[in-house]
Amino acid sequence: MIRRSVILISTILLSLTSSCLDFGVEEPLDERITEISTVIEKSCGDGVCDGPETAQNCPGDCQSAQGPTTPAPPLPGGAAAAAPPLYFFYAIHVHGSKEYLPYTDPGQTAIDPTAAENMLAAVEGIAAVLEGYGAKATWEFMAPAVKGLVEYQGGPVLFNKLLANGHEIAVHGHQMDAVPLAVEALGEFTGIDPVTSSGFLTQVPVTGEAQALSAMSLVMRMTAENDLSVGTVNFSPGGEMNIIGGSCNDQFGTGNDMYNETGNLMFPWHPDYLNEDICSDIPGGKLTLIDHVALTSFILPGEDAPPDVLGIQHFDQLQGYFDKALLYMSENQPERAAAWGFVTHIIEYAVGSNTENPPAESALAALDGFLAYVDVYQDQGLVIFATASEIAEQVP
Repeated sequence: MIRRSVILISTILLSLTSSCLDFGVEEPLDERITEISTVIEKSCGDGVCDGPETAQNCPGDCQSAQGPTTPAPPLPGGAAAAAPPLYFFYAIHVHGSKEYLPYTDPGQTAIDPTAAENMLAAVEGIAAVLEGYGAKATWEFMAPAVKGLVEYQGGPVLFNKLLANGHEIAVHGHQMDAVPLAVEALGEFTGIDPVTSSGFLTQVPVTGEAQALSAMSLVMRMTAENDLSVGTVNFSPGGEMNIIGGSCNDQFGTGNDMYNETGNLMFPWHPDYLNEDICSDIPGGKLTLIDHVALTSFILPGEDAPPDVLGIQHFDQLQGYFDKALLYMSENQPERAAAWGFVTHIIEYAVGSNTENPPAESALAALDGFLAYVDVYQDQGLVIFATASEIAEQVP
């Protein structure tokens, strides 16, 4: 039985009709990517480095943002020893553009064995690279992927293996009922009770700031009602792609003012969603938000969308954000727990967006190279590999 928050959806939405909230029909992944690219084109040249703009895709507005991939500068003096560690995490969405995969149709009547094999190969291939460095991911599944992969393997084989190797199993959704459905699927087919969710921004209409804030607060309330206490997001203030930033005066939580250079809001916070003030940090709150670098940060100069297949050059660009995050930690030595992470789908590791192919060895090698770079700092005690839920435990 789906948890009680699903039953409450109609009642809660009725209370918001005066605000004209419209969550609409789920937007396909490729259409959302096109919207992101359009936003970059429209806002580049306004003199403000915001949203998905970076020094690479809009250098005129982002002169002070992260530069090309060079090793992080040596930490000054004894700062390396004194700097608190940076929690490093990786959130991975497990689905394709056709979100009913590995089934052949939206009704989920039959398994596509090629899609199932390629999905498994992607997850297992990425996990193997991570495990080579003692790193672990927060794998965020949609309901069809949970049900389909368990059905294909004859049991929760993949899920048990990921848990045994220290990974986290979480949920994802692009509309309000998708998240509780994923929670229900994990409980029914794997026996896992997840605590981490994602997909917050995709569930909120891009309308007025106040409406978006109310809608986001509702999504967070529904998240907590499903016994989910951790959220992975990208709330870095960003023009039209995240108009909520305006309502928050571009300030989320406490001390999150480094996002132009680091690509994310490094300090997790507890949003006051019950009072529709997700900008404020409420110590001891029920929900912890952990911000990651957006997928758009992989867009290279001359490209108009995130890559079909990740390569060394994409992780090189991501590395610039990571370097600035480390430098921030050494220069400011914050007392608050800080986290830096990034997000991809499994489909960024293979040709095509619908699991038509197994992961490309070149993409896995590119991830390996990036993790090798990060691992140097892990060996120095400056980085801690963690899952989203493990990071949340560090936030009072």
